[in-house]
Amino acid sequence: MIHAPTAVSEAMVLDALRGVIDPELDESLVDLGFIDGVRIEDGVVDVVLRLPTFWCAPNFAYLMANDARDAVLRQPGVRQARIALKDHMYGDEIGDGVSAGRSFSQLFDGQAEGDDLDGLRRLFFAKAFGMRQEQLVRFLLDERLTNRELTDLRVGDVIDTSDRSGLVLRVSGDLWLLRGGAPLARMYLERRERMAISADRLITDECGRPIAADSLAEYLERVRRQRISMTFNALMCRGMLETRYGLTKAEER
Repeated sequence: MIHAPTAVSEAMVLDALRGVIDPELDESLVDLGFIDGVRIEDGVVDVVLRLPTFWCAPNFAYLMANDARDAVLRQPGVRQARIALKDHMYGDEIGDGVSAGRSFSQLFDGQAEGDDLDGLRRLFFAKAFGMRQEQLVRFLLDERLTNRELTDLRVGDVIDTSDRSGLVLRVSGDLWLLRGGAPLARMYLERRERMAISADRLITDECGRPIAADSLAEYLERVRRQRISMTFNALMCRGMLETRYGLTKAEER
């Protein structure tokens, strides 16, 4: 039996790009408004990225462009993915290099430790983990879990994170239904898995070490500062992008 090739659509490409995250802001490139356009022809996909400023750091820009190419190439029917970086000081170098599958160190010799910027990526994974964890923990504290109940939670105590009813959590042997908590729990668990944390405790530091109940408030204050910084940077980037390209809020998405 001969199977017809899968047709590649713009909706399919945008859905794939929605999973590509700005490493510094921990938000989707699509949601941030960083996708300027998508063109598809005979299985070849061209994606144009736009960033808030002309001088966005080349390592950040490379990571986003490279991740975007990888995400598009994983889609059925895509034969080739080409990335263009619009209005950036290293736009040609990054766009042409990423499209050709070249590493950052090949493009910018001496500016990275290791070909894949693993250290930088790990740093931002840890920041995103802390931000999403703090959001979840604050929510659970508002739902009247005690510090001890929180730090005693195991990963297996998260029963359901679907949006059908809310977050279902086992607390001290009882099932709690917490409306509004499912997205927070999902995002945290995704960032935890990305950090390859295998500890049984649900709430740990970025190395998987448990947090004592009497140390939770101090720990939360540290990650809260980190979360505020990331949230402010995301708002600033959106504002600069809107100003740079004269976008409305609807057009950013």
